[in-house]
Amino acid sequence: MLAPALRNTGILIVALGVVGGAWYWRQPAKEGRPPEREMTRRFKSDPGPWGDLEYVPIVIETPDEFLSVTRQANYESLWTFQQFSPAQLHSLFKGAGLAPVEEAWLQDEHHWQASTNGVVISPPPELVLSLNRVAREKIYNTLAQCGGNALHEMPMTHRLAGFDDWFKHSGLSSNTIAMTKSLLYQRGNAWCLSDWPVILRQIESPAEQHRLLKTVSRQSTLLGRIRVNRDTDVEKLVSYWGRGGRSKDIRALLESLTRVENGATLDIVHLLPRFVRARLYTYPFPANSPSTRTPNCFWTSMNFFSNQNPTDRFHDPETMLKVLEKDYFPVEESYLLGDVLLLSKPDGSLVHAAVFIADDVVLTKNGAHHTQPWMLAQMDDLAASYPSVTPLKMRAFRRKDL
Repeated sequence: MLAPALRNTGILIVALGVVGGAWYWRQPAKEGRPPEREMTRRFKSDPGPWGDLEYVPIVIETPDEFLSVTRQANYESLWTFQQFSPAQLHSLFKGAGLAPVEEAWLQDEHHWQASTNGVVISPPPELVLSLNRVAREKIYNTLAQCGGNALHEMPMTHRLAGFDDWFKHSGLSSNTIAMTKSLLYQRGNAWCLSDWPVILRQIESPAEQHRLLKTVSRQSTLLGRIRVNRDTDVEKLVSYWGRGGRSKDIRALLESLTRVENGATLDIVHLLPRFVRARLYTYPFPANSPSTRTPNCFWTSMNFFSNQNPTDRFHDPETMLKVLEKDYFPVEESYLLGDVLLLSKPDGSLVHAAVFIADDVVLTKNGAHHTQPWMLAQMDDLAASYPSVTPLKMRAFRRKDL
């Protein structure tokens, strides 16, 4: 049972458990929305109680202060095949679609290091760089399920249709982009990259190394705006966006917009609880000591309606689950602002928690690490952040007192 403690640039995975979800999480294509979005293209929400929304897709990069090329480049390429017998490993390599020279090297048990519960292999950089996409996908998706392979369990990811968005305006050389593209592999609906440390070691320019690390850390998010005019049903919007005892302030703000000639648009961050307004599109500071816990997805989801002092006990997923059972009830459709969404594997392993905002947009904090921001994401981008060979399940919960 696994959930990510660190996302993308992190190296630690923490074991967690949860009861399985109620249905599979699917990402159907939205009518009228192109499957491959340009990052500068605005698009509108589907109709709903949230009002007339418009989104601008953007990408957000990890701050310079949080990046260390030296540390990232020093990550060793290790493949840990836990609970694998020699016969199973030989079979994996035989059926992976490797080139003959690659298969010969990997099949040679002199290159294997026996561990207490399996086999560890340290492939040379030239082998890692030469793998074709089919072989890389077969081996890396196996490593992701073995345990002990953080770079493969939680790779850098981007949605399948978004490669150009991922590297657009990056300033990277064509050679670096080509090398990076050659190391991508598919898992679920995402492009994955596990070998960025190897790429960093192939680049001589420190500036180019830094640009690469910035670029592959990019994550897709959204700016959302709501349009209000004199014909807008303000009470309907207040009923939706004012949940959590915030109706008086939401009403005053929205009513003011109805008096603007020809209407006006407002960033939806102004309609969200204070807890979210203070954090959206920002990165937490690194923990000062081992005893300090960096906010994770569970803490974020359960403190959504907090005003002053977020509850730190929600770092613990077991506490979250107990509170969900006691103070929330399950919902299956027609989600509302603040509903907590839990994503899990078919076996019940908890993967992530997020909060429904509107349409198919959620608030997410992808892991307990300071390189992960609080951000808005569409469901397909959230799925790409947690790629899975088997479909994830989703359960939704709503507070009883709202």
